[in-house]
Amino acid sequence: MPKGLPTAAQLWQGEVSFFSIDTDLIQAAGYNFDEGALHQLPKQLPASMRLQLTEVVVEEIVRHRMQPVHEAVQQFTAASDKLKRLACIALEPIDASFQTLNAVGVAADRFRGQVRDYAARCRGDVLPIAGAELAPKVFKLYFDNGAPFGKRQDKKSEFPDATSLLLLEQHASENNTLGIVASGDAGWTAFAEQSERLYAVKSIDELAELFAATSEHANALKAKILAAVNDVGSPLRAQLTEALRRHIADADWDANELYASTGRIEAEVYDTELTEYTLADGDINVWPVEGEPTTWVVELTAFVKAQVHISVNFFIWDSIDREELSFGSDFFSSTEDVEVEAYLSCSEVQLDAEPDTWHIEVDIAKGSYSLDGFEVEQDFGDRE
Repeated sequence: MPKGLPTAAQLWQGEVSFFSIDTDLIQAAGYNFDEGALHQLPKQLPASMRLQLTEVVVEEIVRHRMQPVHEAVQQFTAASDKLKRLACIALEPIDASFQTLNAVGVAADRFRGQVRDYAARCRGDVLPIAGAELAPKVFKLYFDNGAPFGKRQDKKSEFPDATSLLLLEQHASENNTLGIVASGDAGWTAFAEQSERLYAVKSIDELAELFAATSEHANALKAKILAAVNDVGSPLRAQLTEALRRHIADADWDANELYASTGRIEAEVYDTELTEYTLADGDINVWPVEGEPTTWVVELTAFVKAQVHISVNFFIWDSIDREELSFGSDFFSSTEDVEVEAYLSCSEVQLDAEPDTWHIEVDIAKGSYSLDGFEVEQDFGDRE
């Protein structure tokens, strides 16, 4: 890897002209290209930076997103077969209509199109798997235990990563440029360390931070934003609080780790509420939007406490009749701590005016959280 990280001059003068994102980071962002970190990235990076995804990453994303689609199709087919068997209902016309819809093909095309559209929004494209010399290079890395393979016992699983990295290095070489790869996979970092064309970062945030503004103008904007969001009576604080409240209420909450000593349970979060939050101490990052001199992106980190309300259905096994029986239900609450990244899209920015005169939109990606496991027991006492 070119030593260290690229300099500001390299980034803004176009010497480093492209970046790429591994599947794991897009998956961690919830495949959400219209909210949060992925949505803001095209505005945070200069126009000279282009996203180059590989066809391998695109197909991995599609494969991951198709898993619940395949499960839903199987459930639909099983339900149809069960109704035919139990009620002798002629469902053949519905089955034929369902087949005509081609749910699997339509979903795959939609997911694939979303990724390609995002690459275009980032002024980039998808690199196809091509080139007669690619396969020999991949297998040489494999047999030499080169990165990203290493000496892992399951190193065959690294073939997709090796293909992606060689495609990106080839793209950089053919265009006489440098690139940045973003991945949480140590194999990507190890490959970049021996590459003359690729830098590596471990997250989307780390990638965006390379382009954060540090000028006197940027510092003045930071000061105004920090003062406004820390003022409990300011309009911006109220706007941020409402956005966090909606985020907590609309997030997906997984309660599958809850357990009971009496038998199986089914737990579901039915309500959530924001109780309080604090903002991360210290500096914040801001980015000017190139070509729009009065538009900025601001990133804030909020540490949120949420009250989560859970309904639990209890089941016990009847060893005599050899069947599972419902044993009633109960309700529980839990206080959860979550970290939330919020982005402020600020336009009409004038530093001689206060933020409540600017146009500010708060962007928070949809959340997905898992409750820590804890034991629940049914309360058989009297309830008022």
